[in-house]
Amino acid sequence: MSVKYLTLMTFICCLGRIQGDLAKCRFFGSTTVLTREGEHARLRCKLCNASTPLALSDLQTHGFNISWFSNASKVGHVQFSGNRSRITLEGTSLGFWPTFVNDSGNYVCSVSNGTYNIMSAVTTLNVKKNKGLCHDDVYPFSQHIGRSIMLPCPKLEDYSDKKENIIWLKDCTENVYTGDMYTIQKVQEESTGLYMCVLPLQNDGVQYNVTRTLNLTAKEYVEPFEPKLIYPIDEQIELELGGKKELECKAVMGKEAADFCLLYWNFNHNYLISSGDDEVYEGHNRIITEDNRASMIRTLVFVRIKREHLNKAFKCVLICHDTQQIGNIILLEKGKGDTAPVVLLLIMAVAVCIIVTVVYVKFKVYFVLCFRDFISRDESLEDSKEYDAYVLLLKSNDALLSANEETFALELLPAILEEKFGYRLCIFERDVLPGGASANDMLSYINKCRRLIIILCAECLAENSSMYELMTGLHQALVNRLIKPILIEYNPVRDVTFLPQSLQLILRSNRRVKWKSTSLSQNSYFWKKIRYLMPAKHI
Repeated sequence: MSVKYLTLMTFICCLGRIQGDLAKCRFFGSTTVLTREGEHARLRCKLCNASTPLALSDLQTHGFNISWFSNASKVGHVQFSGNRSRITLEGTSLGFWPTFVNDSGNYVCSVSNGTYNIMSAVTTLNVKKNKGLCHDDVYPFSQHIGRSIMLPCPKLEDYSDKKENIIWLKDCTENVYTGDMYTIQKVQEESTGLYMCVLPLQNDGVQYNVTRTLNLTAKEYVEPFEPKLIYPIDEQIELELGGKKELECKAVMGKEAADFCLLYWNFNHNYLISSGDDEVYEGHNRIITEDNRASMIRTLVFVRIKREHLNKAFKCVLICHDTQQIGNIILLEKGKGDTAPVVLLLIMAVAVCIIVTVVYVKFKVYFVLCFRDFISRDESLEDSKEYDAYVLLLKSNDALLSANEETFALELLPAILEEKFGYRLCIFERDVLPGGASANDMLSYINKCRRLIIILCAECLAENSSMYELMTGLHQALVNRLIKPILIEYNPVRDVTFLPQSLQLILRSNRRVKWKSTSLSQNSYFWKKIRYLMPAKHI
């Protein structure tokens, strides 16, 4: 005797000894099979005394017989114990090829070994007249407009191996798909209607159909209203000590969500539930509904405000299914509001001003040059001056140094300012004709220029031949204010006490530029500072 057989016998004995009486299996837990006349239908055998269906495939091998009974006829029960011309016993299922209206009724199956009978629950077969393609009985489906849906062909568990042959008809006439499930990627108004799924089956060379009708409806999608705490968020309220006060915590949510949300007050991690003599407690929860929205309100009552209530957070907590929100209220004594935010704001404002000032002072040259280039300003068009700058070289008695300084003044300076940036320079050694260097001629040349560039490079200026030019230019710059000076310190001046007072004044001003070994590049700070001090000129 096999293990499977012993297991089945033990299970049958535990289910109860039912002695061949059909009435002992009550008609509960029934299922209904809907079909139309002329279509195929299949009834499954499910044992009513089992919490789950038994595996019935091998019952006949071990001496068990499966019989079907119907009370459809008025003369009594009809037993189907084997194949008939139209109604067939297919394993543990009963097949109709096809169904007729008079097949409607209740069906049960019996598993018996001659001693014990196990009866199935009732299966009701409802066969209706075939009045057209679409069924009167439909399976309802719905989806929001703009969303996708997969339509299954309902109650075809017995035909899982043949579902790929299902034919889908829209409004029962238009063939839209062939396969297991029909997918609509984006439901629209025109997608609604009746859908029929047709499963064709062959029996003895004749085709029969199993059909189901689905009714698809579409509706506008309404975004669910998310629960939200309205008040308080982070509040500060000034109150008088000893006074009475009521504060409201308010939250809004969808009407359906109101039953699943909780709103309460919390202070120092304690619930504020009234015990009759509390100085502070929470009132009853109120819910106000309007359209599809609900407002939930919970009151916090202060019978008498004490000092221990001040400067501490009273928390209002909203808890819903998938969200938790907390709002705070801090009580302050009236007239003694917290000035810390104001002080902090003032400190931040002062700090910002200092930072902006430092940045502007440090990068003022770059800002001004960028602004000039942006607006393409050209100051040389605003007057009748012939030159942008008069170059005055204060020569040293040191021949070697003088040679370097002259090279800078006569070659490098004009090469950058004239050729790269478009300025026009008046250089005494280059532009003043020999024999024409009288005092009046020098003054006339200086008056034709917008800037006076003084190249300072050594200390020994007491007997310098350019001293007259220097004094003339300084007089024009500092006394008459007809020209602005630019002082280039080519070599560091270690002792400035022997210089004229007017030149010392310029050395201490912002119109002084120091030459460095890194100043050769035209993008160096040296040339940017020179351009900043020179008249604005569109390159």
